Amino acid sequence: MTESNERTTRKRERTRSKGWLTQAFKQAPWRVQVQSVGLFLAALMVVLIVAGVYLSISGQAAAAGVSAYQLNFQRQNLERQIADRKAQIAILTSAAVMEQRARDMGFERIDPSDAVYVAVPGYTGKKSVVLAPPPGIVESQQVIIKSAYRQSLWDWLFSGINRLSESARGGNE
Repeated sequence: MTESNERTTRKRERTRSKGWLTQAFKQAPWRVQVQSVGLFLAALMVVLIVAGVYLSISGQAAAAGVSAYQLNFQRQNLERQIADRKAQIAILTSAAVMEQRARDMGFERIDPSDAVYVAVPGYTGKKSVVLAPPPGIVESQQVIIKSAYRQSLWDWLFSGINRLSESARGGNE
């Protein structure tokens, strides 16, 4: 019985010493609460900063999209104005309108055989526009893509293997 009492007293002393150590390093309950609230607020701040950056980038992307849409609208508007003005020029320079304007200015239609043609020294006349070379003339064609870029990966790999095998054969002989 004395042995069992000694054992229990030893156990009690050990638990007391452990309790004393844990009690010495244990935080006060209010400190634990302050730390947990601080960690929660720090995590909340990180989430808010990430969300703020995301919203900022999203806002910039949306503003750029709206700007691109407006610029595209302006481009289409300008293209319509250009097409309208080209149509107006075509109407004003049509044969019927030009003939009417000439009549209004007092010009009369004459017989081409009665016309007097005057040669003006130094005037070469209208130059014709050459859109394509005459038939039979072959232009020198330059290679646009280098041969290194026309080689496939397999061709490159097998040519390297062939070079290695040839160098290995050449070294043995």
